[in-house]
Amino acid sequence: MSKLIKVLAVDDSALARNAYRLVLEGESGLELVATAPNADIARRKITSLDPDVVILDIEMPGEDGLSLLKWLMEHFPVPVVVSSSYSMQGAEQTMQAFSLGAVEVVCKGGPAGNDGWSDSFSTTLISSIHAASRVRRKARFPVRTEKAQATSSTPIKRTPARSPGRIRRGSCVVIGASTGGTEALAQLITRMPADFPPTLIVQHMPPLYTATFARRLDGLGEVNVREAQGGEMIGPGEVLVAPGGKQLRMDVGAAGPVARVSTEGPYNRHAPSVDILFHSAAQQYRARTLGVLLTGMGNDGADGLLAIRNAGGYTIAQDEASSVVYGMPYEAVKRGAACEIQALDAIIDALLKRLLAESA
Repeated sequence: MSKLIKVLAVDDSALARNAYRLVLEGESGLELVATAPNADIARRKITSLDPDVVILDIEMPGEDGLSLLKWLMEHFPVPVVVSSSYSMQGAEQTMQAFSLGAVEVVCKGGPAGNDGWSDSFSTTLISSIHAASRVRRKARFPVRTEKAQATSSTPIKRTPARSPGRIRRGSCVVIGASTGGTEALAQLITRMPADFPPTLIVQHMPPLYTATFARRLDGLGEVNVREAQGGEMIGPGEVLVAPGGKQLRMDVGAAGPVARVSTEGPYNRHAPSVDILFHSAAQQYRARTLGVLLTGMGNDGADGLLAIRNAGGYTIAQDEASSVVYGMPYEAVKRGAACEIQALDAIIDALLKRLLAESA
């Protein structure tokens, strides 16, 4: 019999607290053990109830959710699902929450301005709670210093990896991630040298948030990062992030890879989907593709990574020890999709080594 996941919801809105109760009531495997309207009450309930997952509103009067999140990561590192408004401010605060240790986000409301308590919200909330409950706490990211939190909680810069000589043009890199992927991708970006091959990324994330995420990644290293709009040609040193709610594919242009963005619905429950990006790269770039599958719950990307390997491309799955949730990489390894299994901090060096071998 599987363990019951105990959930605590912290939100100053009585409407929101009632919505969480209605969504989770009777949901198999989940128990809403308590709700809290502010940080003070939340602290008392967290220490007494020992929840497995905390749903946290970050826009609260008085002590906000970010301050409570920092306290949690320092004193009670429970997995946290951020419940945020669908707004630019909400997206910026969510990026800061990810750098502090949050692992998932759900949006209250949407582009149409509805109240957010739809069937899709319920499905996303339940899925996010299950994903957060599987977080391997020993792999959690440390709380950033105050200096590092100052602007959108930018991760501390690391020295980019040194290119192993001249990288032959014609290769491309595709990367997929989900739970825990925001900080994992930030670490990879800091290690990419200026002549790193054209790169496309899928990170499971709601619409609007991906543009903010791309801006956060831009400038962390020597590569240029932006959200894909569709139709862009991608050159060396350029990275595109799939827009939330849409699908991203790779096409072949006269002078290099071209990003294709479509508004079709979710594939295997995800928009953007790692599998869609990976399969397109396998079809279009075949042996010139390098695929990387990072931390995340579920199996999105596992079949696509296998398609890249079968097409003659080179593939890497993140290892269990450095994954926040060892789901997607594990599914890829089970399928025989990974040429290598690497720790997060070794992935860029492994890619550069492979590129050097191809150039030779």
